[in-house]
Amino acid sequence: MDFDLIVLGGGPGGYAGAIRAAKLGKKVALVEKNAVGGTCLNRGCIPTKALIHSSELFASRSDWAECGITADNVSLDEDKVYERKNKIVSSLREGVKSLLKANKVELIEGEGKLDGEHTIVVGDKNYTADFILLATGSEPSAGSKARPLIGVEHTLDSDDVLAAPVKANNIVIIGAGVIAVEFATYFAESGKAVTLLAPGERIVKMMTKDVSVQLSAVLKRIGVKIITGAKIKNIDADKNVYYETEKGEASVKGDVVITAIGRKPVLENIGLETTSVKVDKFVCVDDNMYTGVAGIYACGDITGKMQLAHFAEASAIVAVESMFGYPKSKDLSVCPSCIYTNPEIASVGKKETDIENAKIGKFLMGANGKSLIEGVNRGFIKVIADQDDTVVGAEIFAVRGTDILGELALAVSKKMKVDEVASVIHAHPTVMEAIGEALEDVHGLATHMAPKK
Repeated sequence: MDFDLIVLGGGPGGYAGAIRAAKLGKKVALVEKNAVGGTCLNRGCIPTKALIHSSELFASRSDWAECGITADNVSLDEDKVYERKNKIVSSLREGVKSLLKANKVELIEGEGKLDGEHTIVVGDKNYTADFILLATGSEPSAGSKARPLIGVEHTLDSDDVLAAPVKANNIVIIGAGVIAVEFATYFAESGKAVTLLAPGERIVKMMTKDVSVQLSAVLKRIGVKIITGAKIKNIDADKNVYYETEKGEASVKGDVVITAIGRKPVLENIGLETTSVKVDKFVCVDDNMYTGVAGIYACGDITGKMQLAHFAEASAIVAVESMFGYPKSKDLSVCPSCIYTNPEIASVGKKETDIENAKIGKFLMGANGKSLIEGVNRGFIKVIADQDDTVVGAEIFAVRGTDILGELALAVSKKMKVDEVASVIHAHPTVMEAIGEALEDVHGLATHMAPKK
């Protein structure tokens, strides 16, 4: 065999798996047809958050006078915004390349395909390995085979939006998930008119109704028009979107229409048909990311477990540890989810509706000093415990919410008791101290809350 492991795909899962195997002393190759870093680094997480950082700074100008800052003729230069985004992406991408080189991972650039269980073909060359890790990721969806989006050719998807500035003043976004609300945040904060066509009764339905209601209020406050229950009929060449709600048929016209209706795994043209790997919409794997076919593992988006970069990385590491006989170092059963709106949304573990007689602690961010200093008085931190007082879940809607979730993710993963986590002194003034208050509120003991009635 040429290698101990060949990784097909260089995204967060692929390069993390390759590096982990190399650190374990294995001879590794990574095959990537585009740019290392995958969707997350090049066309997803990182560029989106870079854009939102710029839009948040621009939108904050309405608060400057109250903070004692006066400035005239403040404007947003979209070309400069994207230029900065590209610099960040390029810097991180080069960092990944350097890490692969430093760990002696051979980077093979080109389109790779399976040819049986132990061979990857790239161009006219065959490479063999004891193990293969499939990490081909996902791509924007244009609807299902059962419900294709008619007129999708007249729209932009997330790849298009992140490739170049969208110089239009009236944006229509089809979708209500993570990508849709993040784009809505960016465009609205940039001063554009935004209409969000949500197919369900509420936005971000993967979160609780508490989050959906508060996020809807925030988006509406910055000018986003939200139409729920919108079943898309078709989109025409003039950017008219025809849809139907319980009130009847209607349409909305935009300068640009953006589809953000989910992602699908990249399974075509990777040679799966040359193996006996089972596919049921996604590559089927067990808890160790093993496909059941000797030598072949899979990680990340193509497995259909969670389409998150950090899950892809963790699942790749689990796959590598499993294939080479090492104990599992990652708990794949507990994975945080984050949405980068303003305030941010973060959750982990179970929801209150998942637990019978759940114990709930909830602290409103309007009583948190650091949040008010940051100019944000909306949001909450919620802790969910079971009847044994074990922390089983959490939900955050707060400034820097994604940064402070780690403490509660650790608590859920390690099955810690409420009092164990609450016993830690939280620094003041911080956003994180609201976690301590939410934990104490499980037993009605939060200092900065009125007694429960």
